[in-house]
Amino acid sequence: MELALDDLAESAAGLAEVPRDVQAAAGLKAFFRIVKEWGLNVNEARRLLGNPSRSRFYDLRAGKPAAVRSLSDDELDRLAYLAGIYAMLNLLYTPESQAAWLRNPSRLPAEAMYRPWGTGSPLDYMLTGKLKALADVYEMLDAERGGA
Repeated sequence: MELALDDLAESAAGLAEVPRDVQAAAGLKAFFRIVKEWGLNVNEARRLLGNPSRSRFYDLRAGKPAAVRSLSDDELDRLAYLAGIYAMLNLLYTPESQAAWLRNPSRLPAEAMYRPWGTGSPLDYMLTGKLKALADVYEMLDAERGGA
């Protein structure tokens, strides 16, 4: 169930004109598809989203309008980073190797290569629940693909 990169690019184009609640609904829809594709459980998905309460998480998953409208700037940033991480993984790796990249720790000594998450896996680092972890993984992938 791979998300189409063109869909992500089209939804990113002209984002400034899109109402916040529409951005939030689209971001959540993509988020829950990514969570499913990556095989994450509810607790892992909650951590990526900033650890909302279980009831709020289920309201967000159900797409309840009040919950969608209540997304914070932090949560919207998380959704954007995760969509970007997903898109770059699709550019850089085959579907089979994406999971390996996300879940495998480095076999190199920590001092041999700069990785914000050290010798652990990128997914474990993202699951710390910190927005900075999502930003670091995004930036690392962006650099790997030759971004600015």
